[in-house]
Amino acid sequence: MCKWNRMQARGWFAGLVGGALLALAAHGAWAADKTYNFGVLFPLTGPNAVYGDVFSKGVNLAVEMVNEGHKLSRDIKPVYVDSQALPQPAVVGMNQLVHVNEVPYTLTAFSGVSKAIAPIGNRFHVIMVNGGGVSPELAIGKYFLNDIPLADQEIGVVLPYAVKGKKIRKLSVVYVDDPFGNSVNRQIQTHCPKLGCRIDPDLAVNPGNTDFQGEVAKIRAAGPDAVFIASYGQQQNVITKQLRDGGVKAQILSYSGYGVGPTLKLPEAQGAIFDHQSVSFEANALSKEFHAKYVKKYGSEPNFYVANYANAVFIFADLVQRLEAKKTSVTGEHLLAALHRQKTFDVIGGKVKFSKRGTVSVPMQINEIKDGKAEPLTVVNP
Repeated sequence: MCKWNRMQARGWFAGLVGGALLALAAHGAWAADKTYNFGVLFPLTGPNAVYGDVFSKGVNLAVEMVNEGHKLSRDIKPVYVDSQALPQPAVVGMNQLVHVNEVPYTLTAFSGVSKAIAPIGNRFHVIMVNGGGVSPELAIGKYFLNDIPLADQEIGVVLPYAVKGKKIRKLSVVYVDDPFGNSVNRQIQTHCPKLGCRIDPDLAVNPGNTDFQGEVAKIRAAGPDAVFIASYGQQQNVITKQLRDGGVKAQILSYSGYGVGPTLKLPEAQGAIFDHQSVSFEANALSKEFHAKYVKKYGSEPNFYVANYANAVFIFADLVQRLEAKKTSVTGEHLLAALHRQKTFDVIGGKVKFSKRGTVSVPMQINEIKDGKAEPLTVVNP
């Protein structure tokens, strides 16, 4: 009798939850009748919220510009969900966006997060656009797109520049043990020997680590010419500071994620070299308009992350406009078909075209941190 009651209770609870989800889904569908909703899966809390803040500024301004343009029959509207930059919360968030909010298009960031949600988007035909994660494993294709160059292109630019220009013969690597960090380390392992440098040591660190005294001691003992840091957020700042505090004076190298405000302002990060995609805010009328409005709204200069996520919004609006012209419903399948027909898009920085693997190839800018700013050193074309 007791067993039957428990089973009955489970069935009642499942029905209650199912009914609640149906109600939420109905609400999401109603909202979609008033606006064209798209998902935004960013870290809004936690140690990597600084990235979410930067990314969101690009999204929000682009949404304002699209809605002020009145080229669509409805406004577009972002539905924000907090990924915390972690795979598990991101999967929960993606399921909410797909099954409750019923979005056909979503923005994502961070390699581990993006890799985790990609199967969901591909299965349920929701376009996913990554403008921040750089793991080469994100060349997934189908419904997954990257409007940021991946680490294979980044490492292939910054490492040859540093090895030749700074005469680096021995390189130490500190990388976060996740899909992003592992992929960057593999790229370094591939490129470094070809350039005549050797790696000693390469050290994986847990994403939650904050004490790197052991790693610092090993690097100090090895005496490298440079240290490549492949982490992000608060952790990359802690690694940088502890390296300098521990007496490591070697040149610091990194990737595009190193160029965020808190890291640029870090005294220990001055002199570090990193690369990111080159974005010209003078490339076309849209670039100039966005730049002027961004500076007026936020009182600072937009960076490539801002441009990437604003571009993802502009591409969404462009695709919706094309579907409206054909009186076609706005679904993931129809958006993807329209994207393949269009092929090239005029966006901030010029034109962008996605490969069959969902990647882009763009000019890269190499920078040195000076006085809390990223000073351009050179631009390398693909």
